[in-house]
Amino acid sequence: MARHNEFGKWGEDIAANYMLEHGFEILERNWRHGRMEIDIIAQKEGVLYFVEVKSRHGEIWNAEEAVTTKKRVLMQRAMIAWKLQHPSMMPVCFPAIAVVKNDPDSPPEIRWHDNMWELR
Repeated sequence: MARHNEFGKWGEDIAANYMLEHGFEILERNWRHGRMEIDIIAQKEGVLYFVEVKSRHGEIWNAEEAVTTKKRVLMQRAMIAWKLQHPSMMPVCFPAIAVVKNDPDSPPEIRWHDNMWELR
């Protein structure tokens, strides 16, 4: 379990650095409300981003399949809780970042999946 958590944190660090390099301001990391969690909350150009990070070892997969309906519902509830604590009129986006480590000697592949679903 500890190794899984370390790998997940590593992936989240890579994702956060990627976002910083692309002009995002990180507002929160691993923000929790009860049993709900959002990996990264950021803003850029007047938009709030509630980001799910998925880290994998050299697998063929895509982030859309890893973000389940249950996870989407929990993220939307967490977003509402966060916005109640931090009122904002900024629009909201729910992207996912896939961090894939294909081989120990090469840098990770980072895939940005823009707005995985629409807020309804």
